Amino acid sequence: MNVSNEFEIVKHVLTKYTGGGGDVVIPEGVKEIGMAAFEVCKNLTSVTIPEGVTSIGGFAFYNCKKLKSVTIPEGVTNIGERAFWGCSSLTDVALPKSLESIGFGVFMGCKKLKSMTIPEGVTELKWGLFSGCSKLTDVTIPEGVTLIGSEVFDKCSKLAAITLPKSIAGIGFAAFRGCESLTSFTIPEGVKEVAKSTFSGCTSLASVTLPRSVTEIDDCAFLGCSSLTDIVIPEGVTRIGAWAFDECGSLKNVTIPESLTDIHPFAFPEKGVTIRRSSN
Repeated sequence: MNVSNEFEIVKHVLTKYTGGGGDVVIPEGVKEIGMAAFEVCKNLTSVTIPEGVTSIGGFAFYNCKKLKSVTIPEGVTNIGERAFWGCSSLTDVALPKSLESIGFGVFMGCKKLKSMTIPEGVTELKWGLFSGCSKLTDVTIPEGVTLIGSEVFDKCSKLAAITLPKSIAGIGFAAFRGCESLTSFTIPEGVKEVAKSTFSGCTSLASVTLPRSVTEIDDCAFLGCSSLTDIVIPEGVTRIGAWAFDECGSLKNVTIPESLTDIHPFAFPEKGVTIRRSSN
């Protein structure tokens, strides 16, 4: 084992930081930050990662609650699962253009993170990526991303608007659940299912555009969208699940297509909703 001051380094892999925290500069020559290398470092406030590093391991900065900033250089291609989970003081992270893979839950619980630009090499936003990022207001997602995974933006309560690229083919379970500031949303053509609880609890959501590629609206998809007044279900949808539009207190008009053959009896609120068949 090679030991350099406060760093345990084995074959260019930083396996453990043993210092007292503060503003930390990782030594030159490190090529990989190992799993849980800085895990629960209580007094870590900033980290500068040197050029030459290509990978940040899972749980690398897990629960470093005082970490405010991190500098990630070009050349990093992978950030492992939950690498910055629970870094509740982290306000800004610039992801390098070289990045190709972001693991699940990487920024989960980063309550002060305000903005993020996803690099063009990334193709999937995996489970829980920004879950609980309650100050997140601005996210840029490039063409080429095909999947918004389950719970990616769960409880991002300040996220008022987001534009998804045309390349999106799937949106997972509860992907935007609890996005209380989201006012409108357009699902890209190519998405086939509005999954369970996708927009559940989006209390400001007043406008939704569904593409003709959608065939199913699953259980609780729009549960509690109390600002939604009208919805047009496009031709091609065959099923609307249980409580899909329940607790949508402002919902007055629903247009359903000829293709719809399976409507759960509790799909819509019991009172105040007019349901019409489309003339198309």
